[in-house]
Amino acid sequence: MSKKDCWILSDNLIGHEKQSVSLAEKLNINYKLIKIKKINFIRRNLSNFFNLEKRNFFKSPYPKIIISCGKSTAYYSKLIKQKTKNKIFSIFIQKPPISLSNFDVVISPKHDKCKGSNVIETQGALTKINSKYIENINKKKAPSILKEKFIGVLIGGDSRHHQITNIILDKIIKNLKSIEEQKKIRIFILVSRRTSKENYLYLKKNLISKNFIFVLPKSKKVSYLNAISFAKAIIVTSDSISMVSEACSTGKPTYIIDIPTKSKRFSLFIKNLIDLKLAYYLKDSISLKRKKKALNDIDKVVKKIKKRLKFDYENL
Repeated sequence: MSKKDCWILSDNLIGHEKQSVSLAEKLNINYKLIKIKKINFIRRNLSNFFNLEKRNFFKSPYPKIIISCGKSTAYYSKLIKQKTKNKIFSIFIQKPPISLSNFDVVISPKHDKCKGSNVIETQGALTKINSKYIENINKKKAPSILKEKFIGVLIGGDSRHHQITNIILDKIIKNLKSIEEQKKIRIFILVSRRTSKENYLYLKKNLISKNFIFVLPKSKKVSYLNAISFAKAIIVTSDSISMVSEACSTGKPTYIIDIPTKSKRFSLFIKNLIDLKLAYYLKDSISLKRKKKALNDIDKVVKKIKKRLKFDYENL
């Protein structure tokens, strides 16, 4: 059976886009990435004054499948489905801001508490990363800088739900120093685009041992994917559902740096992973022993979608 064509509606948020692309690639479908404009709260909720149908934003020929992720994309997806008289199979990732009936499949993490006959529940964010994916990378020759044993540390940044204060940074520094002393191992600290310059410099100033190696987002020597693939264990801040999901999907021992939050969604997300023993809270010591369990939401999701599409699972 030939590959089906697909539109991915992107709101330009990297985390959302990565989930959609990961799903399309796992479904083995050709996709076109379409960037849409975000719709603010007023325009979303005053639909009588916001008539997308008068726009020529989307033109035929239309695809067989639409994948969208993020609140704004839900409204565009609904419009396209209406224009095609429901002839498009629409997949939405996350909890939609509109009725579930506007989509054929909704993929929603458990912490969103989204219930419906067309809902596929996941534990975290969708990612192409799983144990097999990591094993395939490990079969390749590791970059020279990563040949010695090391631990990978993924540092996020402030958001509307989290704030990484100096008090939190001091705890991170204390724990990492303790681990480095116990394990006598190199520790690669990967800062993200969301990591503030102040936090990066504070960590670098206080982690001066040669075993602490800092990696910036655009590093040409160490890629994010290689770092999490060849690491013996991963330590990750709790502020990014995407980053934590990827860490837990590697099959590597995963430890979470708990950043306090008032968000019940984030708290429930982390609690679920801890309860499932997919991750542990970071203390002053860790194990480098490989886990028996790993997060693998996307394979489960793909099987269910293929079944609903009534395609042969092996030949889609």
